[in-house]
Amino acid sequence: MNIRDREGKPWLHGIFSALMGLFILWITLLAPSFHLFLVDTVNKALYFVEKPALELRNIVRFSSEWVLERASLQERVDQLQLENQSLAAALMLSNIKEPQQREAFMTARVTLRYADDWWSELRIDKGAKDGVVEGAAVTSDGYLAGRVIRVGDNHAWVELITSPSFLIAAAVDETRDLGILGGDGRGNLRLLYIPEERGVKRGMKISTSLMSDKIPPGIPIGVILAADEPKEGFLPMRVQAGAHLTQLYNVHIFKGRSN
Repeated sequence: MNIRDREGKPWLHGIFSALMGLFILWITLLAPSFHLFLVDTVNKALYFVEKPALELRNIVRFSSEWVLERASLQERVDQLQLENQSLAAALMLSNIKEPQQREAFMTARVTLRYADDWWSELRIDKGAKDGVVEGAAVTSDGYLAGRVIRVGDNHAWVELITSPSFLIAAAVDETRDLGILGGDGRGNLRLLYIPEERGVKRGMKISTSLMSDKIPPGIPIGVILAADEPKEGFLPMRVQAGAHLTQLYNVHIFKGRSN
């Protein structure tokens, strides 16, 4: 039968397909194991087609996320550069010399974060061989995220500011009142020991105070959300962290100041 005959009799293909379908159905009814064999065979055949497609989809998704994250970081860098230029121009106009010392940070990647210690600590991929020291400030997006508490040769552990054992001296930028900032292990922050009559209120900014050469003063921490009930003349304040503590992928470790 030539090609023209086959095209002129499409009903033959339909009958053949129906007979094959009935034959396969009859075989599967008589031998259920054959049905499982067919299913496994089809699954194995599709696996080699489906796996490259899934890998390609993951590559495309991760690539798009990386591009978006890089674009966001570049936008942030551009914004900081503009702010730096504006500040430099303001210093020149006011005849104030720009300070010679610079604060140096190194970038580290978060490699481990346990679910049961989510608000307490995490591990980074930089250690003593990279110059990380115990007690050094750790920041994210310019805000304080925690401090180094244990250091290995090639890794270190960071205690987050929301840890229940984290305490640090902090200052209200607008009033320069000093207090103690601490976490509760559930993602919340409190600023303690601020006198009730000082008029500290919602929206005021909090930054680090002078503690040591490993945590310099002036690192932004966050903003005041609200005040709790006064206790013994002091007004505890709820604070919102500036760092996105649920999205920590990379952090910056304070290395000290250089001329």
